[in-house]
Amino acid sequence: MESLAPFAILQDFDQRCRHNGRGLPQGKKVEKDWVGIGFSLNGKKMVARMSDVTEILPPPETIRVPGVQSWVKGIANVRGTLIPILDMRIYLQGMFTRITKESRILVINKNNIMAGLMVEEVFGMRRFKPEMQMEGAVPDMGELEPYVAGAFNDTQFKWSIFSVEKLVAHDRFLRLV
Repeated sequence: MESLAPFAILQDFDQRCRHNGRGLPQGKKVEKDWVGIGFSLNGKKMVARMSDVTEILPPPETIRVPGVQSWVKGIANVRGTLIPILDMRIYLQGMFTRITKESRILVINKNNIMAGLMVEEVFGMRRFKPEMQMEGAVPDMGELEPYVAGAFNDTQFKWSIFSVEKLVAHDRFLRLV
């Protein structure tokens, strides 16, 4: 039996692999999950795009600013940056948010507008498959309707998509005074 050179062995191996190989599997288009932060606003389950929320905080101590809208709770120092803290319940319904141990501030920074949105409760990260997105308008949103951009239906709840983009573009939101 003759001894083959290492290169000849590799060539033989390559030839047999090519002859017996089946080719690469066909790739399916992978759809990305929609990821967001779930929270409660005016008793409704909402979800904001993960990229729109930069931080989640317990309600910080604020300094009241005279002459601003009633929904501007004040300004707070968040890691060396002064940001307005906005009570979303007053903004939407005219009623103060009752601060509890579940109350949180969603810090947003969109279109160079940085603010803290006070919400009733945060449920953490939520991941939705594309097929979970509901078609058409979301009914019964009331005062939230201008800021809703669809919804997802998971096995337990309907989650309305809260559009931070729509919020920061709204004339009323931009008028703090």
